[in-house]
Amino acid sequence: MDASCVPNSGQHTSGLDRFWNGSHRRAEKGLAISTLAWLDLTDHCAYCLSVEQTPPSAETADPETTRMDVSLDQRSRVVTTHDLRFLRDVVTDGADSKQQLVAGVRALELHQIGKLRADAHLRSRYQGPKRPGPGRQKTDDGKVNWSDLSRFERLDTEDEHIVLYHQVLNHGQLQRALQVVVVVHTQRNRYAVLFSTDVDLEPQRLYRYDKARFQIAVLFRDAKQCTGLSDGPARAKAQRDFHCNASLSAGTFAKLAARHQHGNGDQAFSMASRKRRAFNQHLIDRICEHFANGQSLEKSSPDYEALCNYGIIADEAA
Repeated sequence: MDASCVPNSGQHTSGLDRFWNGSHRRAEKGLAISTLAWLDLTDHCAYCLSVEQTPPSAETADPETTRMDVSLDQRSRVVTTHDLRFLRDVVTDGADSKQQLVAGVRALELHQIGKLRADAHLRSRYQGPKRPGPGRQKTDDGKVNWSDLSRFERLDTEDEHIVLYHQVLNHGQLQRALQVVVVVHTQRNRYAVLFSTDVDLEPQRLYRYDKARFQIAVLFRDAKQCTGLSDGPARAKAQRDFHCNASLSAGTFAKLAARHQHGNGDQAFSMASRKRRAFNQHLIDRICEHFANGQSLEKSSPDYEALCNYGIIADEAA
């Protein structure tokens, strides 16, 4: 699951508000969409399942409703309607690593995978002997020091510059134990903290799942560049929802068509190439229709002008 900010210069468009734009790292005026997608780890792509426009705070039915409530409601409706409970994990970004959202995902009998702050307050689990006598047993064994990962187990990856450190830790704010994986880039000397509510999940699989989430960003890129996600002139909410679903669904159907054509994920997919190919094929078919009767096409003829003006907004003369 991921969100995207769609620029909009209007003043009366439904859903207009200030949303966080990750590309510019600041809050900007515009529209926001929340997308649930199916991640295919074999073919390394994402297929859109649900797109909903994020309402501004002033347009929610209940004044007490927050954007977290709207996001959790979308997940609940999609999982219940499409009977997706056989899935085990929901992969989210760092903005969804909050107690209310994590508890909502667990209520759906799913596990959440996400990202924590680089300075997250986590505590090691106590593994020593139980204290005799009455009273609550000791559960924590000190705060995690992110500059010292000696208590973590190290795992190497296929990338020589990426090293994983994993351990099951307690998170006080989320009120649960988490499988925590620290992804360290040895060349750049940077790290990211990933987590899963499934403490038995393999660290390598957790890393692969979070890495695959960025395929949803590819969906957003293709929709904005090739299928007109940012170009819709509609202002009403129903029209905006239809436009967003049509734009992202077009990219999903193009990927499914490419997979059906090639049979596997070995062939690289390019939405821009498929769009250009479809346009060229359609243009050639139009040209062939004019030559169907065996007539010649001269530059001074109306047929030539019709082909030159094919696909433009306003007719132009040579």
